[in-house]
Amino acid sequence: MDTLKTPYIEKKPSSLRYYQEGPPESHDSINMEEWSLKVYLPDESVPIHVKFDELKKISTITENRRVVCVCNWSIRRNWTGILLSDLLDYLGINTTRYYPYYLKQLSLGTEKGQYDSTISLEHSLENRAMLVWAIDGEPLTLEEGYPLRLVDFSLYRYKGVKCLSELHFTKEFDQGFWESKAGYSKEGKIKPKRYRIVDLQEHRFIDGTGEVTDF
Repeated sequence: MDTLKTPYIEKKPSSLRYYQEGPPESHDSINMEEWSLKVYLPDESVPIHVKFDELKKISTITENRRVVCVCNWSIRRNWTGILLSDLLDYLGINTTRYYPYYLKQLSLGTEKGQYDSTISLEHSLENRAMLVWAIDGEPLTLEEGYPLRLVDFSLYRYKGVKCLSELHFTKEFDQGFWESKAGYSKEGKIKPKRYRIVDLQEHRFIDGTGEVTDF
């Protein structure tokens, strides 16, 4: 039995609505030889470029952690990538200096649109946010955000932009795509209530205090 397979994954509700306005048409539509994650520091017009192969050489980890969707379901899976803090350390960015800042994420985008989301830099570092490129030992699907997605497990999933392309350090806490489109909160904090726990095939109460670690 594959120990990386998430139990009852075939029963996970679809998340395609989350990305219906402008996903890449296929994996092949993204040229990974040209793709890079662009990191923009304050007052710098030229970004730092990090190629995909370079990202994977920093400090790769696989962690079993739970995500919660604003659509009232949750699932625990095996996420492979690097900690956001390790990326910033690798780039020589003094995170303490930028604690008052926010981190704005932008998707690669297509002719149909581009996604954005803004989160607290300090909060994401404290909560060990990850830049993820694989789940359960397999590369991200288009639905999950191929080739790269930032995941803060203490927030709802809509706060992590799929098909991540750019990270901007900013003092502005902008309203993101899904806050504007669906009226979701800018903070993205998980609300205390009962959720469908896909991997356990039952409903459980989540207290809304942050990342779910007790089951």
